[in-house]
Amino acid sequence: MFNKLSKLNKTLLLLLIIILFFVIYFFSFKLSRNYIQSKTGEDVVSIDTRGEKSKIEEDIELRNKAESKMQPLQKFNQSKKLFISDDSVENIKIEGEMLENLKRLSTSFVKVRSIEGEFNPQNRGNTNNNVKFETDFNYFVVESDGKKESYKVPISVKEDFQGMYKRMIYTSVDYIKNKDGVGDIRVYKGNEEKGVFPWKKDDLINKILYKREVGKIQPQKEFHKTKTNFTIKIEKNGNKIDIQTMGKDFIQVTNSDNVAYYEVYQDLYNYLDKEVFK
Repeated sequence: MFNKLSKLNKTLLLLLIIILFFVIYFFSFKLSRNYIQSKTGEDVVSIDTRGEKSKIEEDIELRNKAESKMQPLQKFNQSKKLFISDDSVENIKIEGEMLENLKRLSTSFVKVRSIEGEFNPQNRGNTNNNVKFETDFNYFVVESDGKKESYKVPISVKEDFQGMYKRMIYTSVDYIKNKDGVGDIRVYKGNEEKGVFPWKKDDLINKILYKREVGKIQPQKEFHKTKTNFTIKIEKNGNKIDIQTMGKDFIQVTNSDNVAYYEVYQDLYNYLDKEVFK
């Protein structure tokens, strides 16, 4: 009996020793970890970040100096976005291929010391990199960083410039999605025609979500491959705009002789197919 109790006591003692070992190990590990973290934190705090910050500031300063040395038209041609206006609309966003076409055309403008005759520009805009411009299609005036330049628009490109400017505004998705001045909207599916109620106009316009401007080849291929396409006719500020779906992923926007193509999300096609002509 005594031997059994002795063995039992030894077993309990062994278990207590094992438990005590793990308790001590756990607390030792936790204390060591906290100590290491506190030392690491001190090291991080003690790092002098002023050198890195100064380098960033120096890079920004150098870039700003380089930009300030640019001539206004040079800086204009480095812009990524353009916001243009005429006598009817304000701040229509232009980017992508339309903007690149305007940049290419501007390389043909001829710099002059002064403008001859009257200059009454109704067309103006600004860029994302702080360049302002105005034009009457005879002259193109640009200004940035306190510098102002005047350019003569050659007669050989004046008509192209006027057409391009009008096209940039009145075939842009940004102009269409600006709901000011929207009048009658009618939608066509083959020979079937439907009007859009005033309270439904916003729903339709909000479905026109574009990714980018594209050329005409792929949209035309998709148009011929797609069994059902839709046409939207919009009257806006006295202008007539036609939007033709070219399959589910493209649209053609037409205003008079001006045409543009866009890759779009399928929301518009699905809305016309499942909501308007359900």
